[in-house]
Amino acid sequence: MDRMVLLLIIAAVASVVFGHVLEGGAVSALWNGPALLIVFGGSFLAVAVQTPLALARRTMSLMAWLIAPPQFSLDQLLSKLTICANAYRKDGILGLERMSQAEADPVMKRALVMLADGQPPEAIEYSMRLEIETHQEKDISAAEVFDNLGGYLPTLGIVGAVLGLMQVLSNLSQPEELGQGIAVAFVATFYGVASANLIAIPIAGRLRNFVQLRTRYHKAMLVGVMAMRDGVNPQLIRYRLEGMDL
Repeated sequence: MDRMVLLLIIAAVASVVFGHVLEGGAVSALWNGPALLIVFGGSFLAVAVQTPLALARRTMSLMAWLIAPPQFSLDQLLSKLTICANAYRKDGILGLERMSQAEADPVMKRALVMLADGQPPEAIEYSMRLEIETHQEKDISAAEVFDNLGGYLPTLGIVGAVLGLMQVLSNLSQPEELGQGIAVAFVATFYGVASANLIAIPIAGRLRNFVQLRTRYHKAMLVGVMAMRDGVNPQLIRYRLEGMDL
């Protein structure tokens, strides 16, 4: 996993647990098996109900970014454009076809295929913009699955607390255990609120940042491809792209 993300999540959770200990609480008091089942089992199943299978798969694929963050840089893009431009000048359409077959990025691949087919610049630009917007919309929706999870977790935490209090209040014949029972009941609320705000919502925000970064990269790619088609010098392409904040 991305070390920075992992360290920040661990530090956030540890700060809450350490604060609990400083207040005189015991770490063992934060463990409650039934509360875990209610909060996490209920939340994940609720998200599964409202999430189509295709969207769930896309969300799982986006999570790979948390393990190996995508790298989008101006130098990387310029190198790719220069190689494609050289292939085009040297081998013409055959060079573009060869580059398109080896290209992994779907936006760049579509642009190279359309260039090789001799499509007009307006068609190439329209197609690339549509591809960029489609990927952005789908991946933002995939990242929002974690936002949905962040909404269910606190709610199921309250449900767990209510169920725990129902058990406590149904056994008032032992008032000496009332305080401990109430404390255990509120562990579910802790699970829900903490996991939503320390894990689910931050991950959703992190994934959205990656999507936005990739969108800016693809928009810069669009500018670069159109300039490459017009035979613009790579150094001039760099000047055009430097203001796009990759």
